[in-house]
This record gives sequence, structure tokens and C-alpha cells, in this order.
Amino acid sequence: MIVRFLLAAILGLISFDSIAHADHLPETFQARGQPEKRLAGVDLSRFKLADIIRLYGQPRTVKAWEQDNPKIANSYDYYWRKRGVNLKVVIHRVSGLEYIGLVEIAGLGRRGKIAGTAAGLRLGDPLKDLVRIYGQRFKVRNIPESRIHDVIIQWRREEYSLVVSLNRRNRITGLTLAAPE
Repeated sequence: MIVRFLLAAILGLISFDSIAHADHLPETFQARGQPEKRLAGVDLSRFKLADIIRLYGQPRTVKAWEQDNPKIANSYDYYWRKRGVNLKVVIHRVSGLEYIGLVEIAGLGRRGKIAGTAAGLRLGDPLKDLVRIYGQRFKVRNIPESRIHDVIIQWRREEYSLVVSLNRRNRITGLTLAAPE
């Protein structure tokens, strides 16, 4: 029984390690320059929930993913709808610290800071605008049977990741910015 448990634990660690490395783009695809840290006016490196509430008011919905262990981060999903844009912000809290793990926007709105990145990429823009703003170092993923058509941009220095969802005409339908792990 103990041998089975140890074997399962070792296999689990090996597969976890391969998964952890799989979410990083190869160096040839990693973007150069300063990473994008702001989406929908939310700066992932500096903002707290109070800053987002000052921008957009109280969230419409909150989903909590709380753990009993104080050493494991609790996760909270906050949702807003403003100017035709759905905004989701995921905040992690652990040991009294709070940080933003992810900001996501989708919708038809194109006006205001809620609809784009700090560098100027906006919902509804064509793929060529992504190339103009961020360069050509990114990875395209197209899996029609799963209805996945997107681009991931990941920066070298700090591993911020921007996922750009596209429609069939290569127009941006969603943007997701994730903080480094």
C-alpha cells in the first residue's frame, strides 16, 4: 500500500513538473521589450481590489474559491459589465497579501480604457494591429474542432502572458492578461 502511494506521488510530481514547464513559450516565440501589465485600465503589478472598485464600482458577481489551509491562496473571481464589455478579475489572497492573477475582457465594446491594453490593442481590432503593437514573436493556436483560435504573447523578462481570442475573420473578441506564476 505504501509503495503504491509513493509511486503515485512520484508520478504525480513528474507529470506536474512537465505541465509547469509546458505553459511557457519557447524562447524563439517570447516577446521582447517591456511586458504588457495593464488591461482594462487595471495594472496587474500594482492594483488591488479597491483600485478596481474605484474605476468600475462594485462588481456584479463574486465567486470565491477558498481553502482551509492558510498557506494556500484563496481565489476570488470578480465580474463587471461596462460599456458593452464583460470584465473578469481574479484576485488571490494568501497570508494577508493580495495580488491580481488575471484580468479578462470580452464583448463588443470598443470605447474607454476598459476595452483594451495600455499599448493600445482593443477589442474588435484585426490581428495586424497585434503585430504592429507587439511585434511578430507570439504563438498562434487554431483548433477548429474545439472552437479555439487565439494568440499567446509571453514576455522574456517577466512572464506576463497576453492571450488574444480571435474570430474567423481574425478580429479580437477577447483579451486575457495573466501575471507571472
